[in-house]
Amino acid sequence: MDLAIQRNKAIAIENLKRLTRGMRGDGKATLRKIFHQWNVKKFLQKLIRVAMLKGVEVIEVNPAYTSIIGMLKYAPQLSIDKDVAGAYVIGRRALGFKEDTPENYEKLLKDKAYLEFALKRYEEREKELRELIEKESNEYKRNALESELKNV
Repeated sequence: MDLAIQRNKAIAIENLKRLTRGMRGDGKATLRKIFHQWNVKKFLQKLIRVAMLKGVEVIEVNPAYTSIIGMLKYAPQLSIDKDVAGAYVIGRRALGFKEDTPENYEKLLKDKAYLEFALKRYEEREKELRELIEKESNEYKRNALESELKNV
């Protein structure tokens, strides 16, 4: 907030109407959802309230694909972390720039040979994870593997 005041700048945040449930794998989905929403919503409400009191504008932008665009477009160009690149996309959207998926990636996603390769790779990873889950005796490691399997 102090930096925004010093430089006479606005603060850009994602417009998070609905928050997704966390993925800790602890089995207490309802409790996890309550805590997750409470923390983020309370923080954003306080940020907006303090900004309003101090005369700092808060700009909410559409969060759709910010992480993906940042990871594909800006992380390699600027040699930055994918999370920082996602924040970069949020900032650019707040300034009015339109961010799209890079053209070369759109071409790649339409390439049949690449899609077959990617599908084969995911199928192999799924098979590998299923085998690891069967062999794993540690409950916590098994939960982590099952979580990765769901993502795959």
